[in-house]
Amino acid sequence: MSLRCAGMVLLGLIVGAHSANASTGYLARAEVREFIETMHTEHGLDATELERILGDARHQPVVSRLIGPERPKTAPPPVRSYPKYRAKFLTQARIAAGARFWDLHEADLRRAQAEFGVSPEIILGILGVETAFGQNTGSFRVVDSLTTIAFDGPRRQDYFRDELKELLLMARDLSIDPLTIKGSYAGAMGLPQFMPSSVRKYAVDFDGDGIVDLIGSTSDAIGSIASYLKAFGWADGEAALVPVQLPPHSAADLVTGLERTHEVAALKEKGVRFSIKRLPEGACSVIELPTPGKAPKYMAGFGNFEAITRYNRSTFYATAVLDLANAIREARTHVTASN
Repeated sequence: MSLRCAGMVLLGLIVGAHSANASTGYLARAEVREFIETMHTEHGLDATELERILGDARHQPVVSRLIGPERPKTAPPPVRSYPKYRAKFLTQARIAAGARFWDLHEADLRRAQAEFGVSPEIILGILGVETAFGQNTGSFRVVDSLTTIAFDGPRRQDYFRDELKELLLMARDLSIDPLTIKGSYAGAMGLPQFMPSSVRKYAVDFDGDGIVDLIGSTSDAIGSIASYLKAFGWADGEAALVPVQLPPHSAADLVTGLERTHEVAALKEKGVRFSIKRLPEGACSVIELPTPGKAPKYMAGFGNFEAITRYNRSTFYATAVLDLANAIREARTHVTASN
């Protein structure tokens, strides 16, 4: 056997050994034992129960692939297209499903608006983008997803280790076996796709049955989304996004993305034109919605826009939620007027 072939065999054995260890032996790893000890001493969880749970956790290579590595700083920026992103969510089928969902759950949606100040279409926009109103809540065991990324993931291991901690605490709080919970490849759960920390902080028992259930209770999902947005400053009736016109060649200086660093008066002094006169109070961001081959659109994002980006830190995501929300409201209004 040549030296090169021997090296390849050795590499294969090393990789295979690591894969086998990750998939079947999390309890044998020092960092996992340390995690269990911390959960026991700091949070009072039973060590034997933790060994049962993490001993059953399975490494999922597909999860690491889907999370993906950090993009190299030297890599060219990807071609971004908001219309392409938007088209995934603003389909006629999804808009019609949203209008039907509104009809079926109008009482809960109205009660959520009364208690939290979040209008029905915004809640539906999030439910529609996240899971198509519960049609796709994820098929991964959340324990597997979070354990894989926490201890073998390509990035953000600290964040996902915290979410694994929150999952175990959530399971204790709700008296459920964490091995039975399924969700997305990143560990998000239920109709609204809450991470475990969000469940513990913001989820509510909106149907009053004594259990917070974002998987089986549509009422709890509706109330929890409204609770989440209110916690991040949602203000009922205020515009989230306002179209703007920027002076020529000013985008590089004015576009801030997620950061609300502009005062409206200062933008107006620089020649920025807002499409409406009555604007929300407070600072705003300026976001760009690019279309390849065409001039981009620019929008000013206010407090309500920032609240949605706390759900998902993406200007495309938040804009699509708002676009879907408006489309659902228009579709339902049209049907009501026709009748």
